[in-house]
Amino acid sequence: MNEEDVRLFMKEPFVATASDGGSMLPAKNVPHPRSYGTFPRKIGRYAIEDKIIPLGHAVRSASGLPADILELPQRGYIKTGYFADIVVFDPKTLRDKAKFDDPHQYADGVRYLLINGTMAIEQGKYTEKLPGRVLRHVSHAK
Repeated sequence: MNEEDVRLFMKEPFVATASDGGSMLPAKNVPHPRSYGTFPRKIGRYAIEDKIIPLGHAVRSASGLPADILELPQRGYIKTGYFADIVVFDPKTLRDKAKFDDPHQYADGVRYLLINGTMAIEQGKYTEKLPGRVLRHVSHAK
């Protein structure tokens, strides 16, 4: 997609942030930079820096909206009884750094990351805990 289209589409309230990039640790492979930077780019660059969309819109498109679309119960929102999947970031420094010639670059500005209520990033450092789990969409097919 070209940059103009990306900036136009993200303004729509029904467009969720998504990536076909994979989760990975730095290795010798050369993934697309989106594997490391999709969400920090939308929030840090497009919402905070360029002001293409409001910050709340960017956060919703990466949290509650995808949970609603995929019908993931108790996900995507900070509510009593929900799983605590929470990112705390510094809006002044949240930026993606991955480039095509150097894709294995974690984003700056993520201070804390809780996954299922367990700290995975604390004070900007990976804790080596792996509290994630596979999420399955509940089918309504009969």
